[in-house]
Amino acid sequence: MSAFTKILGLSAYTALVAISFPYIQQHNIPSRLQTSLNKLFSTPTDDIFSDPEVLTTEPYICQSQNYTMQIVSLDPLVIYIHNFLSEADIISLLEAGEPAFKPSYVVKNGRTQGTPGRTSWSAGLPADDIAVECVLARAEDFLGTMMAPGRDEIGPPQLVRYTKGQRFNVHHDWYDDFQPDVRTGRRRKWNRVASFFAILEDDCTGGETWFPKIEAITPQHRRVDGEGTMWRKHNDGGIAFKPVRGNAVFWVNLHENGTGDGRVVHAGLPVGDGLKTAMNIWPRRYLGPEAWREGEGPEDEFEGENVSVVKGEKGEKVMGKVMVEEKEEELVVDDAEADPIQKSD
Repeated sequence: MSAFTKILGLSAYTALVAISFPYIQQHNIPSRLQTSLNKLFSTPTDDIFSDPEVLTTEPYICQSQNYTMQIVSLDPLVIYIHNFLSEADIISLLEAGEPAFKPSYVVKNGRTQGTPGRTSWSAGLPADDIAVECVLARAEDFLGTMMAPGRDEIGPPQLVRYTKGQRFNVHHDWYDDFQPDVRTGRRRKWNRVASFFAILEDDCTGGETWFPKIEAITPQHRRVDGEGTMWRKHNDGGIAFKPVRGNAVFWVNLHENGTGDGRVVHAGLPVGDGLKTAMNIWPRRYLGPEAWREGEGPEDEFEGENVSVVKGEKGEKVMGKVMVEEKEEELVVDDAEADPIQKSD
């Protein structure tokens, strides 16, 4: 049958349907034909031509996440977290951060600046977004007693994106000096006590997160599960973590005395093809005379109990057998990843 004949046949069929349609409607014929004709002759709405993702996206609901963990290193502490983010978390976080991506910066010698060693894109996340609040609460719960209520804070989160060829050379997340509290003006300073690096998009080759000074607790070449290789021993030493959607790596940045741990330096290895997007969470530890919110310090917690609080040598506080070091020690100078710029109220 020629193409011309097919077109004539289709036109004749369409004309027949058009003539018959009023009759079928009038006699209320309950059939598949009636349903099909209703769809065929109904007036299209704007929603039909909307983005398919918009049509299928349901309102975000904060839910508990059933994640599991594996200890990679004890000293320093490095933990691999499976399913730290749900699909709903990922979709909502990407939606919240997508409009804000800008070239990434680092802090070097106290200045925020661009560098050829970091060629990715970064985006601050709105603190009042329900998905952001949910994931940060999950991270804070994970930290347990590492966070002192009334003193420490989870800090502003950040999305980071790597496309083909982009990388972040070896660096650390902690700052070389404790940072002043510019936001509130209180007499306190902070540093990043730990880090979460959670993967949102992993459609790429390469793009591993490499810790050159971290070794597994026991000798092993790689760790593999149902999703494939999670991490491997890097040819130049240390461990390289493959980006896996929803999974995260957690590590501790500071020694007990508040100095930065040089063993947790790491790098974002270059992406081959594709795209990698991740979420940075940097919990903050505060020091200083106004580190604690009024009425929430350790003195208030133990008030009325038989525990003495006295001033010891070198500015230390003695509480029973617990000694809290307040002196800020000099940190190793290196590049630190810059915090996202926060909008003022």
